[in-house]
Amino acid sequence: MLELPDGSICLPRPSMASRKVAKGRREHFTGQLNVGPDEGTCMDIESYTEFQVALTLLARPEVTHVENQVPFTFLNADGRPATHFFDFLATHTDGSRHAIMVKSDYRFRSPRVSEELRLIASQVNADFAERVMVMTEKHFTTAEFFNAEMMHEMRWPDPVVDGAALRVVQPIIGAVRISDLVEAIGHGGQGFRAVVRLIRDRHLAIPDGIKISYDASVTRNKQDA
Repeated sequence: MLELPDGSICLPRPSMASRKVAKGRREHFTGQLNVGPDEGTCMDIESYTEFQVALTLLARPEVTHVENQVPFTFLNADGRPATHFFDFLATHTDGSRHAIMVKSDYRFRSPRVSEELRLIASQVNADFAERVMVMTEKHFTTAEFFNAEMMHEMRWPDPVVDGAALRVVQPIIGAVRISDLVEAIGHGGQGFRAVVRLIRDRHLAIPDGIKISYDASVTRNKQDA
């Protein structure tokens, strides 16, 4: 949902995925994310691991676009045509596309599941994706997901505070504690949220493995310097 300057509401577009995800099932995590420019598109989520992977992909600086539930036709073990829906298709800054299957680590270690995934991956060509990969909860750190979730939660812009934050960080050299930036911005907790958005928008960088907090230090992104 996006609130426009005149106070009206613009609802996100329904999910464009080819496969519908049944939401609201008991004893099974399902949900929905609003993603893209101006919260323009809904993304249906079918498991908690899928939710974690989605936010992690969206936060990674090398990823520019993420689609979900993307169909791919392959020949199954009996030689008959079948359709597999890749959980995500991620486009990177270099233009390459990564087709991603999301599984829990427990399920991925099942010989039957891993053999089926290998069969599908072996038939993917560059017209669909340059790389096929499986992502489990083992393929991102606690800190990476923590930061990704925080960046998604605090994504809503505040033009006044964001402008003040950008002016504060433009002249910095070297590493600076986030608490010092928040104090210099001068808007209390809103200043912290603005710093998180600067990290999300690649103006600031936080070291790998470090959770975003007042005590953490950040640097200006090299491309921004």
